[in-house]
Amino acid sequence: MIWIVEGEFKKELKLPTSALELYVLGLGNPLMGDDGIGVVIARKLRNHKISGTKVFEAGTPGYGLTDTLMSKRRVVFIDAVDSGSAPGSVFWVDPDSIMSDWNRQSLHQVGLADVMSLMMVQEKDPWVRIIGIQPQRIAAGSNISDALNQQLPDMTKKIVSMIKSVV
Repeated sequence: MIWIVEGEFKKELKLPTSALELYVLGLGNPLMGDDGIGVVIARKLRNHKISGTKVFEAGTPGYGLTDTLMSKRRVVFIDAVDSGSAPGSVFWVDPDSIMSDWNRQSLHQVGLADVMSLMMVQEKDPWVRIIGIQPQRIAAGSNISDALNQQLPDMTKKIVSMIKSVV
C-alpha cells in the first residue's frame, strides 16, 4: 500500500486495475534538495497526457512499493541517481545494477534496492524500469538546485519520450 500526502491529509494511493497500464512513480524527498526531483517531474508529467499511463507522486514509500510490484504491474520509477554525469542528465538505469552495483545507500528510509531484494526473495519478477536524474545538490531543507530547475522543461520532454518508448 502506498500513501500520498495532499495538504494535511494522508490518503491511500489508488492504483488502476488494468494490467496493461504503465505506472510512473516519482520517487524522492522534496525536503532534501535534488533528491525530490522524481516527485517534481511526476507533477510536471501530469500536464502531459501519455496514453496508457498513470502518474503518481510516490515520494519515499519504502516497503509500500512492494504492494505495487507484487501485483506484477508494469512500473517506471523516476528518481535522483548519482551516476557521476552532469547535473540534470536523464538516463535509463538497469534494474539489475541496483542489486549488483549499488551499496544500497538511499536517502529513503527503505531504498528501491531493498524493495527489489525483497521481490527476489519472494521470487517475484515484476516489469520495472528506472529513469535516473543526476542530482547536483542533496541537502536537508533545500529546494531543487538552480541547475535542475533550469533544465526542468528539457528533462520533462526527454522523460515523456522515454516513457512513450515503453508504453
